[in-house]
Amino acid sequence: MRNIILFFQKYSVIFLFIGLQAVSMMLVFSGRNPYHHSKFANSSNAFIGEVYQSINAVNEYFHLTEEIEQLRLQNVALKEKLSGSQLVVGNYFTRINDTVYAQQYEFTPARVIHATKDKGQNYLTLNLGEVNGVEKDMGVIGTKGVVGYIVASSKHFSTVLPIIHPQFVLGVRHKRTKTFGLLKWEIEDSWSTATISGIPDFIDVEIGDTIETTGGDGFFPEGELVGVIKSTDEIKGKGELKIMIDLMEDFSGEYNVFVVRNLAKSELDKLKDSTQVNE
Repeated sequence: MRNIILFFQKYSVIFLFIGLQAVSMMLVFSGRNPYHHSKFANSSNAFIGEVYQSINAVNEYFHLTEEIEQLRLQNVALKEKLSGSQLVVGNYFTRINDTVYAQQYEFTPARVIHATKDKGQNYLTLNLGEVNGVEKDMGVIGTKGVVGYIVASSKHFSTVLPIIHPQFVLGVRHKRTKTFGLLKWEIEDSWSTATISGIPDFIDVEIGDTIETTGGDGFFPEGELVGVIKSTDEIKGKGELKIMIDLMEDFSGEYNVFVVRNLAKSELDKLKDSTQVNE
């Protein structure tokens, strides 16, 4: 006990200084000093904001590395497709208008600013809206495959109904055999899978086969990737298969997408309407 008393006596000046500092800090940043309190709070928020921004920048960097590679591959594929409809221009050649091919789809890059994946009804929000030409009934694809289609748009934003929503329906086909089926998101599916019905059970379907778009829905070009077959089951009494696929797009980290405008969609819709009337 005597040693403790001697210790406090020896360092009493230091303890007094620390105590006075603590009291002064409490008085300066208390609610009765709003100016100092707000300055401290603003500085703290600014610091935390910088930390979050730095973390986000790092995350975006690693995420965009993969995205940039996918975009590079897409650009190569697009250039290869375009080269087939061009003539060489040289000293003995002239450029002519190609009347055989006409552009049907336009692609506008967009960013996903909000998304859900583990709810009964999932949605995505894009950073583009009506001022950017984004409207209802436009398709949305990612860097790997189909994402969904626009169901609503405001002036600066738009809402996407993704594959992982129970109301999403899309006509697809088995790439290898060109057999048509219908894609839906069933209750047993997760955010990474979907279900296909309508493909006859005599079709040679194997695990790992690719499912793609048909191009007849008006939302997406023909041949856009949708997913790969994960499992198959025969539906007794119906003569068809129930196929579960792994989706090409990762809905847990969707970031960069493209909004698809079909320049011939009105013509396609008109034809569909007239066909239904005739039936």
